[in-house]
Amino acid sequence: MEYPRDLLLKELDESEKDFKSAVVGYVDKLISKNLPVIFSLKNLAFLLNMEYKDLLSIVNNIDWYYAYYTIKKKRGGTRRIVVPYENMKNIQRWILEEILEKVSVHSACKGFVKQCGIVDNAKPHVGKNFIRKFDFKDFFESIDVHRVYGIFLELGYSKAVSYDLSTLCTIKISDEKYENLDSSKKKLLRNLHEIPYPVLAQGAPTSPMLANLVCRSLDARFDKYSSVNGISYTRYADDLTFSANDITKLPSVSFVRKAVEDEGLKLNYSKTGTYGRDSRQMVTGILIDGEHMHVSQKYKRQIARHLHFCEKFGAKAHFDHIMPGKDNYKEWLYGKIYFLYAVEPATAKALLERANKIDWGLL
Repeated sequence: MEYPRDLLLKELDESEKDFKSAVVGYVDKLISKNLPVIFSLKNLAFLLNMEYKDLLSIVNNIDWYYAYYTIKKKRGGTRRIVVPYENMKNIQRWILEEILEKVSVHSACKGFVKQCGIVDNAKPHVGKNFIRKFDFKDFFESIDVHRVYGIFLELGYSKAVSYDLSTLCTIKISDEKYENLDSSKKKLLRNLHEIPYPVLAQGAPTSPMLANLVCRSLDARFDKYSSVNGISYTRYADDLTFSANDITKLPSVSFVRKAVEDEGLKLNYSKTGTYGRDSRQMVTGILIDGEHMHVSQKYKRQIARHLHFCEKFGAKAHFDHIMPGKDNYKEWLYGKIYFLYAVEPATAKALLERANKIDWGLL
């Protein structure tokens, strides 16, 4: 919706010159960036089509508008997930779509960006002799409300509005909420209660894009290093990849660590590694150890095996046998095929044709 600037000018007609200039300047700065004009929390409630009292209640009780649970990691252990309830999620989606997605990230950033994906992240590294990979530790939770506040302030929003927007995008568990959690959740969520300031939530729609915006200066620093040394650099969320034909051109661990720590982030050293042609070179799940990107033979055989048993015994019987009590297997298998399609379309096409002929029943 286009902002009624002319109407605003009429309303300000009899205002003091300095006040009028400040308001018009604020509005014009946001309009020039194609961002929604927000003067206050009450104004934001109007834009969200919400009652002001309801939005105020959310802002004052953020942690009560999230669900807290855990999932198992592939390599063992558990990962905690903090997901906003639907009303909170709708607010965050509005912030994402109306504000954050209108702001440019660095060109080296390939994750959670429209028209970009894992293929775009892997492509610059294809055919290189060496890759060096790094991973952030606790990526979202290393970014606190002050960094988020700074993003909105930089975009042109007032201090009050930036405070409200950053509050709606971050989480810290209050004493009252923490005491209402069961003992197992308390153990896993203790640091979200003990942290000094709110941080990005793992499951909030706004978190990936805010993290990308926070990382713009880091991406620029690594991109400049890569340009000077004639190598490639990309980042997909918390995965950083450098590639080169000459291993001596790759950045050292100490250089990357210092740059990351300068931004208030941390490295996960268990996922740091250097891989040459004689090892398995993989970037965000895609093999690049050849002239072209490809998916592992094991991955393709797994899809073909599932399709074979679905054809032989029926989809429901097959999945009831291997994964009893689980749902959405059709979507799960199609997801694997579409991933393959993004990398090897010719191979995936034949598998997709077989999948389309299967009687999926109620799966």
